[in-house]
Amino acid sequence: MALVHELSWSSSRARMFHACKRRYYLQYYLAWGGWNRGASDERKRAYKLKKMTSMPMLAGDAVHSALEEWFQSRESGREFTREEVEAAALAILRRSYKESRDGAWRTNNKATRLSEHHYEEPKIDEASGAAAEYGTRYVERIKSAVATFFDSEDLAEVRAVEPKDYLAFEAMDTFTLFDTKIFAVPDLAYRRGEEVVIYDWKTGRPREADRYQLAIYTIYAREKWGVQPEQVETADAYLATDELEMARHTAADMVPVEERIEASITEMREVHFNADDSAGDPEAFPMVEAGSRECSMCNFRELCDRA
Repeated sequence: MALVHELSWSSSRARMFHACKRRYYLQYYLAWGGWNRGASDERKRAYKLKKMTSMPMLAGDAVHSALEEWFQSRESGREFTREEVEAAALAILRRSYKESRDGAWRTNNKATRLSEHHYEEPKIDEASGAAAEYGTRYVERIKSAVATFFDSEDLAEVRAVEPKDYLAFEAMDTFTLFDTKIFAVPDLAYRRGEEVVIYDWKTGRPREADRYQLAIYTIYAREKWGVQPEQVETADAYLATDELEMARHTAADMVPVEERIEASITEMREVHFNADDSAGDPEAFPMVEAGSRECSMCNFRELCDRA
């Protein structure tokens, strides 16, 4: 089935839309179709930049992947040890770093490409030793995250859940609100009697947006498994700092959350166009002011002459 460009919504997409509309345009419109051999050079370039990651994101993805394997191993009947989980996460980090450093992405479009390498950032310079110090930071973050997962008393129930009660882990899914596809990717969901429990693993620091995401997961559980909001418990587990933020919502709590989602979709729809038909007008998506922190974290900064 051919991919068709359409407006969809997720909390991360909404954050990008409100943080920098030009970045939003490059991510969701200009980069669309850039994987096709016959795509324009500007689309191919935007797509390659979109596919880049960064060391913080890479470390987080490595932890998520290793924990997913741990849950899968419990389903298979041969539970991985904490040492195996840590080793798996570190192997992903080191292999991906090497792919990026050595330019494997030039011949393998599935190889990792780090924005730090692409933009030749000083913190990843190997001759000065900065890269070793920078990399060690994320090795330690991974080790700390894995230790928290296996040692935290707050996560004892998570580790003890019977595989038969798993509902999902690291599963990209969608539901529909306001005639729009809504994306949700719960890191872990399981049954606790008549309740549904959803966890999000975090390797960074707490943000207000994280709590909003938990409310969205409550709506997802309602739509996916037919439970009422009062039957859903959600949690952000900050593995690198051993913090746990639990949340419960009522049906009344969901009203302003859905209103916020609807308002966000309405704003997006006002500038939406079919990227299958054209590349659109980038000027309809203004850039943030030069010097913004958003630029320093953006894969597309070279397209805005802010590299």
